Amino acid sequence: MSWFKVFSAVVVANIVSWIIICIIGWLVFFVVFDSMTDFMGKKMDEQISQEFPSITIPVPNPPSRDIQRQWEEAQKDRERRQAAAQREAEHKRAMVQKNRELCQFWTAEYGKDGTEKSKAYRDMACTRYRNNL
Repeated sequence: MSWFKVFSAVVVANIVSWIIICIIGWLVFFVVFDSMTDFMGKKMDEQISQEFPSITIPVPNPPSRDIQRQWEEAQKDRERRQAAAQREAEHKRAMVQKNRELCQFWTAEYGKDGTEKSKAYRDMACTRYRNNL
């Protein structure tokens, strides 16, 4: 045999074998794919037939008396806080007034006697007065 005849026989054999393999592959693919589609279709039908339970959450309707009571408590709390703030402001004013009087007193005492003790008391009283302002 010549080289060309051998080459031609090998090429034809390869082409024929590829055609046979493709035909077998297509057949296997369609058989397997068709059986999978049937199986999945049955599963899908089963899942569709299932129903999910419905959940209802009851929402209580608060009575208007509770709202009125809460509003009154909030008003009382607000009034208590305002009264406490007023008492604190009054206390601060009284403290500033007392420290001012002490500063003036010790300044006058230091002016009279000029001792180190009076100067120390004056410095302390006036420092407290300035810090409270």
